[in-house]
Amino acid sequence: MKTLKRIYTLFYLLVLFGFASCSANLSLKAQNDGSVKTDFTADMGAYLSQALEGISANMGGGGKDIINAASLKKAFTGSDFTGVSANVPNKQTVIVSGTIVPLKQQKTFKGVKTSSFVKCEDKKLTLTLSPALLQGFYNSMGQEDRTYLDLFMAPIFTGEKMTQAEYKELVASVYGQELADDMQKGKIVITLTVPDGKSIKNSGAKIGQSKASKNSKRLSFSIPMLEFLTLQTEKTAFISW
Repeated sequence: MKTLKRIYTLFYLLVLFGFASCSANLSLKAQNDGSVKTDFTADMGAYLSQALEGISANMGGGGKDIINAASLKKAFTGSDFTGVSANVPNKQTVIVSGTIVPLKQQKTFKGVKTSSFVKCEDKKLTLTLSPALLQGFYNSMGQEDRTYLDLFMAPIFTGEKMTQAEYKELVASVYGQELADDMQKGKIVITLTVPDGKSIKNSGAKIGQSKASKNSKRLSFSIPMLEFLTLQTEKTAFISW
């Protein structure tokens, strides 16, 4: 049971640290069978990496290997992801790839439905990010798991109303100005792509001040990290073919 809890903790840490990184890229490519090929890369930066080592030390891990390729891969066991591969080439970089199974094969993973965030059906791929969904994700965790996420006090998970400036000041007061500055510069780039041999017929994005770009195959946009971690309104994007 302790091993299983640690695996879940690694999964949740991946979510938080991925979105709190200096830079991150999430690619979602629809497949003709309704599955979604997913590629995720995050560069945590030097200061966040140091903070992560401190968390590892507090967990009894000696400050090393809190996130490693083998544990990341195991973290997706029993989820809606298949063919998962993970790589941690250095202490700052995390690379994870896998495929979300078609909608009819999906199941609830610790109370969380993948289709609430990413849905592929009827020749349409949709991504949804909202405070309600992400707070539901947070609330589905056990108390021990929530404790680890609480270390970074992200309003998107806690439900606390906070401006980007207020959150940056909070992070700086606890972890130092360098980490707060890294978060302010950070962003996540999200790309939605149609299946091979297809072209976009229609697309749309409700992403606030962020701007989307597209061609015949893909729609891309970026979200500043501080904006995501203090998200107060739903962001959605879709493509159809």
